[in-house]
Amino acid sequence: MIAIGMWTSGEQSARSAAVELYDQLDFAIRNQREKWDASEVEEACSSCFWPIATYQAILLHVISSIIMKGDGLVNVHLKATIPATDLALLTSLVGSCRRLGMFFYPNILAKYSEADLPSFVWVGIEEVKRFSIALYKLCAKLSSSTTEDRSLITARELQFPLPSNDQLWNSVGKDEWDVNAKVEHMVSLKDDLQAKWISKSADILECLDL
Repeated sequence: MIAIGMWTSGEQSARSAAVELYDQLDFAIRNQREKWDASEVEEACSSCFWPIATYQAILLHVISSIIMKGDGLVNVHLKATIPATDLALLTSLVGSCRRLGMFFYPNILAKYSEADLPSFVWVGIEEVKRFSIALYKLCAKLSSSTTEDRSLITARELQFPLPSNDQLWNSVGKDEWDVNAKVEHMVSLKDDLQAKWISKSADILECLDL
């Protein structure tokens, strides 16, 4: 996120610093791949640890690459181009999430227990949902010579409900949280809300190319 902000400032010195920071992060992500890449780990499953913070950082890193390297280029389908090396990184990220079962709501619910603080559960579940949707939306907007314009994630895989209560999610401070939390029904760990899964609307989303 810092690199993106520095790059979009437009100042040459800031952009040079952004490139340097990007290169350092790129090296770290690729050098520690065995610590986060579960895409080809056979024993990886939904009960394994989900390194959500790392995955968020990788997603932002890929977005940084598109902004800094893409120069606004799009193909005839109005999709942004992505270099093969970054596509491989994104593919591993998607594969890791898929292998860990992060797109399946019952798996998300299973990360918590009735003894957990309701607000803690709500934030944790929202974090996974919002990350997965951001990942899906990015993949839908990308094109590469090796993907044949097929998205790395389909809407049918998003087996969880939409995020809820943006005001609560964006709350700053306890007072604002308390006000917005009054209209939010906390998560029931026994209700998978299957009727509200995004995948149920996959046909519509695919028709609209979303």
